[in-house]
Parts: sequence; C-alpha cells; structure tokens
Amino acid sequence: MNQYFFSVFAPLTKGKRGITTLRVKIPRTPKTGCRPLCQGGKDCGRRFAYVLLILLSIEALYNNSSFAQPRTFGAGADTVFSVRWGTGQNFGRDKFPSNVLGLPDTSARADRPAMIAESVCSLGLGGEIVIGWRNAVLVNRPGADFTIFENAFLYFGGRVFAEPAKVAVSQDGVRFVEFPFDSLSLRGCAGITPTNGDKSPFNPSVSGGDSFDLAAIGMDSVRFIKITDVSQIVLNNTQHPFYDPTISGFDLDAVVGISLLSTQRVTSVTLEPDNTSGVQASVIVGGNGIVVQSLLSVQQESVRAELYTSLGICVARADDVVSSAFIPTDALPKGAYFLVLRRNGYAETRKIMVW
Repeated sequence: MNQYFFSVFAPLTKGKRGITTLRVKIPRTPKTGCRPLCQGGKDCGRRFAYVLLILLSIEALYNNSSFAQPRTFGAGADTVFSVRWGTGQNFGRDKFPSNVLGLPDTSARADRPAMIAESVCSLGLGGEIVIGWRNAVLVNRPGADFTIFENAFLYFGGRVFAEPAKVAVSQDGVRFVEFPFDSLSLRGCAGITPTNGDKSPFNPSVSGGDSFDLAAIGMDSVRFIKITDVSQIVLNNTQHPFYDPTISGFDLDAVVGISLLSTQRVTSVTLEPDNTSGVQASVIVGGNGIVVQSLLSVQQESVRAELYTSLGICVARADDVVSSAFIPTDALPKGAYFLVLRRNGYAETRKIMVW
C-alpha cells in the first residue's frame, strides 16, 4: 500500500484558514481488478495533478461566501423610528425627516460641506435619533456594513470641524449595542470624516463619512441604528484636539446601508454607475421601486430616467433628477424592463427585473 500526502489550504474554524494535510492510500496491486491510480512516470504526475485540482476546487467553494450567502444590496435609510432633539441648534428641522433619509448630498466636499436644510438636520447638543429601514435588515458581511454621513469639513489648514456622535445598533429597537469610541481621538464616532458627495456612497474607501462593521461588536444583523450627539465631550475641554467654540451638535445628512437584505419578496440590488457613459448615476432596484441617484453636483445638468417594457413602451419616467428620484414599480407586471438614463447628450441603458 502506497501512501501519498497532499497539503492544501482549508478552513480550520469559521473565518480562519490553515494548512490541512490529506493522506491518500493507493493500493499497489489492487485485488478488485480495477486499474491502479497510477503506475509511475508521467501518467502518475497527471493523475495526482487531477486529484489536487479537485481538492482545491472543493476548498474554494467551501470558502466562497457568495456560494452560501444571499446577495445584499445598498440603500439609504428610509425610516425614522424616533427622535429626541437636543439643545441649542435646530437647523433643518422644518425639513425633517426627508432631509435625513435617502443618500447623502452629492454637492458635499471635504472643504464644502452640505449646508442646506433640505440635506441636513441638526440633532442639537445631546440629541438622539433612531433610524433604519422598514423592509430590510442590515447584515454582517466582510468589511464595513453601513456609513453615517454628517457635514464635517476641513478648515484651518486641514483641521477637521467635527461634531461627534456615538453609534449603537439593535435588532429589536429595545436592546442596543454601542460601538466603542475614544473620547480624545473620537475614533469610533460618527461625524468626524467629511463627505465626498461626488463618489459612490456605497464604497467606504472613497465615499467619506464614518463607516461601521457589525463584526466589531459581534452582531450578525440589525434593523435599528441609534445616533446620539456627544459634542459636549469636546466643548467641555478647551484643550481637546477637536475643540471649537462654535460646535453646536451633530448634523445628520444620511445613513447608508451597504449590506442590506430585503424582508420583502423582491430583493433589492445596487447597480454601480457606468463611469464611461457620461451619465454618472447609480441605480437601486428595490422591493417597490427604483431609486435613481445623480452622482454629479446640483449645478450640473440633471438626469432624465425612463422605464420601458421589452416592447419599447415607456411605463414610467422621472425628469430633472438633480439629486435622487423614486420610480414606483409595485404596480407593474412581473418581467424584464429597460431603464434609460440620459444627461447632456449621453445615455445608458440598464436591464431591470421586476418579480
């Protein structure tokens, strides 16, 4: 009996990998009449290569998260569950709650924050909001799972004007688990990173804002996000690195979920923009409609969105999309549709499934 050993990378425990040694026994002279696996020479090398390829393929499937997990999608928060206003600043409350729902202001930049009431709302000093999604849950996936956008900005040679908030999440809206934060560096807080409104809000590496990973607090899924202003920890210490006497409380622009699962029958999905088309718009297909989000500033020409059947019949449209627009689909028959986006002579077409 010959013994052969193969070392392949395989999972040891969930989330970890290591080297596993597999021992394969091959009979020297099989008594069953079956042909031996190999009899030396080049034939033997080929057969062992096939075995190794099969083992590696099985291991790859085992470790492929998309093989076992349903597809997630990205979307801005659509529901305010509760709010408790703080003291002092009350900017934007006449436009609440629409100015804190959906996606962040596309005109926001590191040195030019969102400053209009239609885009941001101040919680005030000590204020608190519970926000989330009515028909979706946020689930833990590799990397950041959601991003909170405030109107932090750079001034005085790169210093950050920050009005921080602590963040907690919950599955039931009653028991919240708080993300740890440092009161001096403000690491772990929301409201400390400027927004890049011209970038995809679903890509934390370029979007700006402050991103959070559920894995950091051991949560596998949540529905509620609580944001509580803690600006007083800065205001009460004139030696604080972020101290500024004009700090007046956390200003919320948006909360964007990156890894959401729909609780409705129809799954939502985010379609990344085609950066080569010139239209510069992202599309979110949801359980009851389509959100078209312009990725250019409001000063530039708006987007026009048209939804067609496979027969070329226009069944819905949205004109003059300068920020975002919603096209309802819950009343449409199931099937394939084509979404045509137009801007300043450019056009692109996206295939949309309603089922």
